[in-house]
Amino acid sequence: MGWRVNRLRGMALLGLLTASAVAGLMGVPSTSPVGAKPGQMAQASIDSLLLGLPRPQNAPTKLGTAFSANAYRQKMVNYQVKLKPEQAAQFFQTALSQRGYSERQANTTIGQWGFNLVFDPPSPVNLPPQDGAKKVVLVLQGTMLGPDTININTRFEEI
Repeated sequence: MGWRVNRLRGMALLGLLTASAVAGLMGVPSTSPVGAKPGQMAQASIDSLLLGLPRPQNAPTKLGTAFSANAYRQKMVNYQVKLKPEQAAQFFQTALSQRGYSERQANTTIGQWGFNLVFDPPSPVNLPPQDGAKKVVLVLQGTMLGPDTININTRFEEI
């Protein structure tokens, strides 16, 4: 478990990126515009999906995606908020279920250190895995950085 904490702490340092946030939940288009490189449209849609996910009320409003080697399309969103792990996890469980995401409760872990949540996306979100034997899921991890500050890392992964 120590490696996860160290990995999340490392990702927390990447959380100071800014860009315009994209609102709304969108599916990955099946076609690309004329002149677009293969995968270009899917990459933009992953950014839109990640940035359009619900965030707690006191979360930063301007965020961008960052590189994450093991994430689907190598994209993640990382930010910090003033919440306890239980509060943050409950927020995401409620907000994402209202958007049609299904929690994989077998993967849910919540403790004083933070939380781990995994969700299956709703059917309008079409994220084809590169490995046909796997499925793309939404992963949210929270790691406490201080008594009242938690780092939130959000990404899609193939499992």
